[in-house]
Amino acid sequence: MHNEVDFNSPTIVRTGVLLGTIGVLSFIVQPGLVQGFVTQMGLSEASANALAFDEMLGVAIATFVTSFLKSKINWRHILTTALAFAVLGNFFSVFAMSSLDFLSAARFITGLGEGAIISLSFTIIGLTKRVERNLAAYLVLLLTYGAFGLWIMPQAFSTVGLEGIFIIWGSITALCFFVVKHIPASSNQAVNPETSAINMPMSTKLTALLGVLLFNLAIGVAWANLFLIGMEIEPNEQAIANALLISQFFAILGALIPVFMEQKLGLFKPILLTIFGSIISISLLMNDPTLTTFIIAVSCFNFLWNFGLPFVLSGVGNLDKNGHMISLAIALQMTGLGFGPFFAAIVLGNEGSFYDVQILIVSLYLCCCVPLMLALNAHRKKLKKALV
Repeated sequence: MHNEVDFNSPTIVRTGVLLGTIGVLSFIVQPGLVQGFVTQMGLSEASANALAFDEMLGVAIATFVTSFLKSKINWRHILTTALAFAVLGNFFSVFAMSSLDFLSAARFITGLGEGAIISLSFTIIGLTKRVERNLAAYLVLLLTYGAFGLWIMPQAFSTVGLEGIFIIWGSITALCFFVVKHIPASSNQAVNPETSAINMPMSTKLTALLGVLLFNLAIGVAWANLFLIGMEIEPNEQAIANALLISQFFAILGALIPVFMEQKLGLFKPILLTIFGSIISISLLMNDPTLTTFIIAVSCFNFLWNFGLPFVLSGVGNLDKNGHMISLAIALQMTGLGFGPFFAAIVLGNEGSFYDVQILIVSLYLCCCVPLMLALNAHRKKLKKALV
């Protein structure tokens, strides 16, 4: 018989937030990393996107596998294995720089570890009472890291190189072996789960997951290419790094709003604002923008992404009571983010321009709106009936 564990315990919440940040050490600075593949390794923009996709493919696969294994295997065993993959993958990357195939394999291995770490951390947070607030706290931490990470990346490339960055990421990840003891063994130990959770029909769940996939595909295509898009506007690495630094501070501001106001905003208005505001932000980059326009556009994009994400994940997570939906939502989130560079590479590799990439982003945002709204509206109606 499992001992009950309160997932709202500050230690468990903090551990989940920390692990979530470790899982995205490379992704959250992906625009700078992709630019580094271009400038440090001499790769084409399409090849750089493809290399970023290799890592994100590992992340996506691992999130799916973990979403099914976590009900059968002790979470601490999964996390220990995942940390080992991420550490070894990062260190292997240091010695694989001379071969694109070896580096591709190293980043894929790293992604496998990162994906399992991300899946477990989001599942932990998804089983707390105040999901939006805790997800937003996680976003604040990782965005603070991302802001300074993107800012110093040009200097890091010139001092320690890509190899040094991989060593730093591997070392930081290795320190997390010390926090494994703080996570629960399984979701069966959870007490006091999210009170708005209701078991919805499979059709509603699948509709919601489709919306999550499309939403994150749009973000994935955009995020991997913001640095490259900026370099077309202003061919100055540090100027674009500074612009992305500014955008990260706006992202932190966006993530802070759900921390303090998640119970007042509902779900529909924040999600709709995020989708259509993001479309406007990307549209600003389509017609010969200036550097100032680029700063405004990426700042709005980052603000809305991190403001809206806790509401999207919380809403989808409420479609069942056992945490499986939040886990699957994270798997599809990472799939969308991972395949973003893949689709961008296809567009750019077929002699497409960044204008074509931006059209793709806008189309994906429009397509995600309908399934998300249909699923969340069905949940709202059923919840009202249950409370009557």
